[in-house]
Amino acid sequence: MEITLIIIIVCVLSIYFFATYKPKQKENLKDLYTEGLDLMVDGYRQGAYENFKKIIASETDNVKAYLKLGQVIREGGNPKNALKIHMSLNYRKNLTYYERIELYKNLALDYYKLDNLDSAIEQCQRILKINSKNDWALSKLILFYQSNKDWLNSKKYLELRLKYSGASDSHKLALYKIQEGRVLLSSDEFEAARECFENALNVNQDCIIAYYFIADSYSKESDLVYNQAEGDSKAKVDQESYNELMDKAKELLGYAIENWVNYAKLKPESSWMVIHLLRDALFALDRYNEIEVILKDILDNDSDNVDIIAALADYYDHMGDSNSALKIIDEGLVKDDTSLLVRLIKLKLLFSSTKSDSNNREIKMELDTLIKDIVKDSDYQVYKNTSTDPDALWLYSTFDSKNKK
Repeated sequence: MEITLIIIIVCVLSIYFFATYKPKQKENLKDLYTEGLDLMVDGYRQGAYENFKKIIASETDNVKAYLKLGQVIREGGNPKNALKIHMSLNYRKNLTYYERIELYKNLALDYYKLDNLDSAIEQCQRILKINSKNDWALSKLILFYQSNKDWLNSKKYLELRLKYSGASDSHKLALYKIQEGRVLLSSDEFEAARECFENALNVNQDCIIAYYFIADSYSKESDLVYNQAEGDSKAKVDQESYNELMDKAKELLGYAIENWVNYAKLKPESSWMVIHLLRDALFALDRYNEIEVILKDILDNDSDNVDIIAALADYYDHMGDSNSALKIIDEGLVKDDTSLLVRLIKLKLLFSSTKSDSNNREIKMELDTLIKDIVKDSDYQVYKNTSTDPDALWLYSTFDSKNKK
């Protein structure tokens, strides 16, 4: 009887032990996981790493801990090792719907950090096969194709994302159309590029930067035709053919001027982006005096525009009207005495007004060159000027570099 009672007590204690021990262990692991997430959020990667390692040591089938461990390693700057961890999960057949999607997300980011865009895109496509409306995958495909300069596909997934979310962003779609055109323009596909730029305006008429790139396409095509004419001239091709090419080059440059003027008038605060282009083009076509009318039209709508004031003063100086040049440049300095361009032009004008000698002429020529370099410098134009068209900033930054996230 006593033996039976002891056996019963032992069995009861055993049942109690096994019933209470495992949940306690699981509770500890759950606490470790939650703490690990908190450490990640607070930026304590090492602490998070140690927590997830402890969980995996106790539960080798804890997929969530493996996923987070790989994420910590990737964010710590070692995407190669993160990829190994995540790839080891790829062979497991019993992953849940959530775990499979989270795995593909992490693999996509691992590959992206390793500059393997094709594989990153492939992982996103796998997510869309599971859920065609997955917003994370759609947003990353927009980014990955953008990094690959595949603007056609980037725009495709932007349209899908907007469709599924019920949102509307015609302006962003127009900008993507412009990027598509810029890719064509880089291959001298001028008409196809212009079609993209014009379509951008059809998508969103407020996408004024499209005029800038329409002008750019005409200008580049004009340069190509002009160089062809010059080559024919050197090769002593018949005069008629040379004249036809020169006429075409001038016609194309005229179209460029029209679109630069459109941009300057519609976006006066950013008109400095095209003024030097207009000035050079009008000079090449013997229409230099038109620049005064264009600049004054812009000032009528934006009287505090010191860049336009500087350009108008420079024009007067080149036309020999130093009094008008000094008067307007002083007005510019009253509006903004920190403008480097305005101050340089004032300095040049002061040298012009003093007694002429060889030293003064040399200094003036050097200042002239410096002024031209400043207004043509792309870094100064696009990235450092506070009045840069925000669309231009986005277009240049996304087209010329990869944006890691």
